Amino acid sequence: MAVNKTDPRVVKTRNSLRKALVYLMRREKIEDISVQKITETASITRGTFYLHYKDKHDFIQSAIKEILDDFFAEVMVDSRDLSLSTERTVQVFSVSKAFRYIENNADVFDVLLNSEKTDFFYEQMYDRLANYLTDYYETVSDSQKQSSVPLQLQVSFIDSAFLGLIRHWLMDGMIYTAHYMTQSVEKMFSQFDRVNVAIAGFFVGGEDSALEDV
Repeated sequence: MAVNKTDPRVVKTRNSLRKALVYLMRREKIEDISVQKITETASITRGTFYLHYKDKHDFIQSAIKEILDDFFAEVMVDSRDLSLSTERTVQVFSVSKAFRYIENNADVFDVLLNSEKTDFFYEQMYDRLANYLTDYYETVSDSQKQSSVPLQLQVSFIDSAFLGLIRHWLMDGMIYTAHYMTQSVEKMFSQFDRVNVAIAGFFVGGEDSALEDV
């Protein structure tokens, strides 16, 4: 039976299951979380669960993918890079949207980024961000001098630093506001030499900081 993912009832069910997973992951190891525990916590039947997922592994994979899909759909914005001769549109990362989104979903990101049991989430988030960084570089690299620092090192440095900052922000109880975090990151990125760290331009403060939103 095909499942219509846009059906409000389906969306509600999937959201309930995701919340149940995050709740249980705060308290138990992944291997100890059963389908029965998930469904009982989400207040749905096992039959409903199996209408959407093959098994627990399929559910966890899908839930993680959906969380990352939602996050990047929110924080990636289109910008017209005026430095390119063809004025092509390039996707950049809105730091302000990212911090606001994580602030509003702190319970989810805290357990997924700051638990030894969920290293797989960090790895997938790291890989997704690395892919966006690489795509950005490939789009704009023809308009600038070849960087003296290998792209792989730039990606590793920026990706690890940004996700590490988010981890510690959550771990410290978000003592700084999302707005203050955005301003601080903007200041730090502004210190980079764009010739050597070409992908620093991938991060923008928000909608108003993009070169030209389209």
